[in-house]
Amino acid sequence: MELRHLRYIIASARNGSFSAAAHELNVRQPIVSKRIKEVEDELGTQLFDRSTAGARLTLAGEEFVISCRRIVEDVERLAERAKARSEGELGRIVVGFYKSLSSGGLRAALRSFRQRYPKIEVELIESPFIELTAGVLAGTIDIAVILGDAGKCESLNSLALWTELLVVALPEGHHLAEKSVVYWPELKGERFLISHHDPGPDIRNILLRHLAAPSDHPEIVMRHLSRESILLEVGSGQGIALQCQSAVGLTSLGVAFRPLHDGNGATRLGYIACWRPENTNPTLQTFLDAVEQRG
Repeated sequence: MELRHLRYIIASARNGSFSAAAHELNVRQPIVSKRIKEVEDELGTQLFDRSTAGARLTLAGEEFVISCRRIVEDVERLAERAKARSEGELGRIVVGFYKSLSSGGLRAALRSFRQRYPKIEVELIESPFIELTAGVLAGTIDIAVILGDAGKCESLNSLALWTELLVVALPEGHHLAEKSVVYWPELKGERFLISHHDPGPDIRNILLRHLAAPSDHPEIVMRHLSRESILLEVGSGQGIALQCQSAVGLTSLGVAFRPLHDGNGATRLGYIACWRPENTNPTLQTFLDAVEQRG
């Protein structure tokens, strides 16, 4: 007995006729009759009462067709899930990121992805850069979203995503807080508070690129503090800080955020997605396509 036999029985029961079932299934009527007779012979019982008016289920047939429907529905459901999984629309993906990137562009991308692909489970992992790349290489993390330029992780594939404004966090009473935009030269001689936690080291490098001249003398103080704690220190007058635009939503800290500009306009930070070239998880490409469209 094969799945097609069950389909013939279900169609015949639904239509009350072998010929109507054959028409529905686009086969010849003798084929339907023959296959159903094969099942009856195998079971040793009659499923249909045949007459010139058509074919009616017997009591045994009524019980049997219930099981037929259940089996066919289960098989179809399995086939749909297998197809969805192979096309990357069903499954699980592990996404790693810095804790300070848990808002802004990443959150928007995750929200959109989950709405579009509700059958894909997204597991999130917050870790430092070194742990993220190690996880990607080990296969425990499918993709990592980090600050930087494509090619930052030489052994991994990477994709440029969105960009975000770089802002300076100032105590509310700071003289630069009166300005709508702050230019890099105006930060000479300031005391910068930077977290050891990612993306602190990346922001430190950006700071040094813009204020690296000997006459600038940027005072950089590295602290093992979270982004929120750094901003609390800024609010208490201990220095200023460079932050991603997503930090602007953190209020009630006694801090004013102002965009940073140079001669070419606003300073922006680029984000990239990194993944292992050998990763065969079908949902990975689905995720990449989705975030690339947002970028």
